Amino acid sequence: MNGQFGKKFTLFTATLMTGVLLTVSSASAVPGDLRRTPLLDTSAVVNSSYDVVVLGDSISAGYELGFTEKSIPYGYAEHVYEQALFQGFRAQYNNYGVLGLTSNGLNKWLSAAALGENVSKDSVQSNLKDPRADEFFAKTDLLENHIREAELILISIGGNDFLQYMDKLDPKTDVTTLPESAQSELKSGLSSIISNYETELSASLENIHKLAPNAKVIISNQYLPVPFLKIKGVTTYLIPEATALLLKDGQTQLLKRLKSVITQYSAKKMDIKMADSASVVDTNILTYTNIDKGDPHPTAAGYAVMGKAYTEQLWGDYKTVKPRKSGVPISVVVNGEEVITKYSPVIKKGRTFIAIADITDAIGAKRSWDGPTNTATIQLGERTVEITIGAKTIKIDGKTVPLNADPAYLQQFPGEKKTYVPLAALSEGLGLHVTYRDTLKTAFINN
Repeated sequence: MNGQFGKKFTLFTATLMTGVLLTVSSASAVPGDLRRTPLLDTSAVVNSSYDVVVLGDSISAGYELGFTEKSIPYGYAEHVYEQALFQGFRAQYNNYGVLGLTSNGLNKWLSAAALGENVSKDSVQSNLKDPRADEFFAKTDLLENHIREAELILISIGGNDFLQYMDKLDPKTDVTTLPESAQSELKSGLSSIISNYETELSASLENIHKLAPNAKVIISNQYLPVPFLKIKGVTTYLIPEATALLLKDGQTQLLKRLKSVITQYSAKKMDIKMADSASVVDTNILTYTNIDKGDPHPTAAGYAVMGKAYTEQLWGDYKTVKPRKSGVPISVVVNGEEVITKYSPVIKKGRTFIAIADITDAIGAKRSWDGPTNTATIQLGERTVEITIGAKTIKIDGKTVPLNADPAYLQQFPGEKKTYVPLAALSEGLGLHVTYRDTLKTAFINN
């Protein structure tokens, strides 16, 4: 490929998200009751979270062609995060994907983290275009803490190692027409990059293993952003075939080295596996990347199949909610199981309400009803919540707490009425983990 690939790959002059780090504990929400800030004080809750750390380059960061400072990434990491919620985890993640980062840069950064040192951008990797890099590296101690606490570490690194090499190739030139000395230089250069990748990756994993010896580690292999068409089983590359095959051979060599490193660290008792992103992305490179526009990053569809490749190594299946009927604004998933009911959730003034029996049955809580006071009492474990129809407060373990939502109410259905309660207030009052994912229009309630 030509030099435009490198330019496109690092062309990103605005932050992906506001702040130093994309941290998700209860995901940005549309319904107001499911925002990051809890409605109620749940400081007494001691349930531990499932912490995910994302490391690597712009693919880990979730960059897509056309991103601006207002863009919200929805990359492979976000898909895996959602799947963790589907598994019933109190999941949160910290994304340390840096645009333009190489395997050498990642190794330097993790080495500093292992030593408890903060570093400068230039000491990690010169000419990084990511506008967040200075802040990232200045808070390497935060990276260290997050890795130490992680149950799961996701990695995608290596694309930038090969970008400079790919930029040396003229996409219109068949490499076999070059002088033998030039062909030899290209082959030796590719071999050198692959060997360096193996060395740097191994060193990075060594530092991760020191910091988080019990964490699961999933690392992606490299897809090959070489455009091609496949018609009646015949593959036609949109660059000279000999050049494409040279790069494909490099991809094969790289895969062997990656598998070798994984085997090496598996022997050291690291729980490490490979996400086979290449097998899915390479099947339709023109759909799953924007390479036809000169940008090798995944499209939204590409990130989705990558997310499935990571998920396959973690939990086997990739879960989704069922299609919603017209007029149903939101799905609800409790401890990994979707709440299926004929009494649809309702959103009032940005707050989600659900039939009380549906949510209490789903979470396994005890429920009683006091007719004279129109009060429902819900007990889960050692916590008790009392919700009264029309009241602007609720009681948690006997303490009256203001309700930051409309009161519970009776929802009319043909021939019956159902008590509808504010979902987040009840869930948080019972000490549950509440997360809303706007990408799925789904609320996750997890123990």
